Amino acid sequence: MLAKHGTSEADSDFSWTVDFAARRAKAQADMLPFLEEVKNLTEALLPLKEDLKALKKDKADKEKISAVEEAIKAKEKAVREAQTKATDIDAAVYDLKAVNPNVKAIVDTRTVLEIIDNINLQGQIAATAMNNLRGLLAEE
Repeated sequence: MLAKHGTSEADSDFSWTVDFAARRAKAQADMLPFLEEVKNLTEALLPLKEDLKALKKDKADKEKISAVEEAIKAKEKAVREAQTKATDIDAAVYDLKAVNPNVKAIVDTRTVLEIIDNINLQGQIAATAMNNLRGLLAEE
């Protein structure tokens, strides 16, 4: 296996390689809509901030100022959420938890009665072992 180190032939049921370039490319593609959303929302924020500045300068109605401030807060929150989603996708590229992609799921197909019978059998085996141990200790 050492001669095949770094190649897909070296992979087995208990060892595998991770293609970071492919993971990074997929993450960048997955991040793109969120980054575009951040860009669009940020661009939409600029006129709102200018409007707010003008309203405050003109000492406009408090309701108008409040409405623009709320719109700004909503856009800023949306920017943070989209940026967080993009950052989470990017961070997942480097998540190296040992999750074996070659693992084979083991499914217990026994019925409830078969499981109960198995528990009873294991209990009998344990009881026999305990009786044998008692017998050995009594002989001493």
